[in-house]
Amino acid sequence: MSLRDIFIISRGTRVVLLTTFLVSSMAVLVAVFYYSSINRSEDPRIKSARDFLIRYDALPIHTDMTVKFHLLDSADMIFRFYPEYANSFETGVIFNNKASALLVTSLYDTSVTSSEKNNLLELAMTYTDSSIALYRRWLKEWRNIGSEEVEKRIRNAMLPDDPAFNGMNYEKLIARRVKNQLTAQVETPRRLSVSLSNKGIIYRHMQKYDSAAGCFSEALSLWKDNRVAKSNFNVLMGGEPVKPGIIESLFPSDRKKPDLKH
Repeated sequence: MSLRDIFIISRGTRVVLLTTFLVSSMAVLVAVFYYSSINRSEDPRIKSARDFLIRYDALPIHTDMTVKFHLLDSADMIFRFYPEYANSFETGVIFNNKASALLVTSLYDTSVTSSEKNNLLELAMTYTDSSIALYRRWLKEWRNIGSEEVEKRIRNAMLPDDPAFNGMNYEKLIARRVKNQLTAQVETPRRLSVSLSNKGIIYRHMQKYDSAAGCFSEALSLWKDNRVAKSNFNVLMGGEPVKPGIIESLFPSDRKKPDLKH
């Protein structure tokens, strides 16, 4: 067989390649239009805040703390400018991200001294407590109401004559925010579970083991699949860390973030 024969593509192969290309192109176009539609239906007042959070999530784990806090503080300022977002679940996410950033630095940065580690843990505890308090307050206000009441509250806060909404489809803006809140009714208990896990880890490193166990136990009551809480609780009780299952190993939820099990 000559080299030329190797590169000859049969008619059937060409059809398969063309079909694959068309399907891939269609998938890309659908994704582009889908996410463009989502972006157009998001509240324009806090779009830049969401962009800051997206940029934060894309940062490597060992990014300088100043860079991390600049993005988180920038997002926080925008959310807090609008009363309906000041105590939103998004603000709780910012608090927890700050706590996680401090906690990761205290546990994994080998240049941190013992006294610096204690200071970082204390500050992480402050932000963790803030996220826990905010999540609990949000759940008390929003968790047990139906979609009609959610929409009513959002319409009372997002008035159609707001200049920020000029030229935008007001009904789509409302529908998107309603969807975000309904999704948060499911996700926020998990977010609270993560915050409680962080608090438990901080307590462990402060050698307050009973308090740590209480945090891990509560975290698991909110989200039984919280592997970080389960693993830390097992270690605290003298057992072994929980290893990820084969599916979780192949498809981890976030490859950039280490498990806080130390």
